[in-house]
Amino acid sequence: MNKLLTLMMLSTMAPFILADNHKGNKTKEQMLDNPNFLIDFAECKEVKELVGGMLFLNDGVWKEIEKDPENKEKWEEVIALSALASNYSTVYDVWCKDMINKRMKLRNKAKNKMKKEKHHKDHEKSDS
Repeated sequence: MNKLLTLMMLSTMAPFILADNHKGNKTKEQMLDNPNFLIDFAECKEVKELVGGMLFLNDGVWKEIEKDPENKEKWEEVIALSALASNYSTVYDVWCKDMINKRMKLRNKAKNKMKKEKHHKDHEKSDS
């Protein structure tokens, strides 16, 4: 009975042990093959700059509307630019924000590690 129970436990645990979602260094090809991959870091940076550019253009159109509030074309332009900026902001928020936060955490972790190593080396020198 114990052998059967052990065999049953091992067979049900095997998929979890063999699952291929382990963290590690992934190559760019593996990232691109991921079904959830949409844009990379450089493209996220472009999206961020695009949103900033649209908001800057929108500000200029608002100043023109202040001069002539009856200009329907300018109202349509400001609405279109606002909608585009909003849509691209959503794309950035969904696809880029977590990626950039993870990258920044990794950079901070690497900096802290370098500081600790330098601090440790400084103590070794002072002890000599």
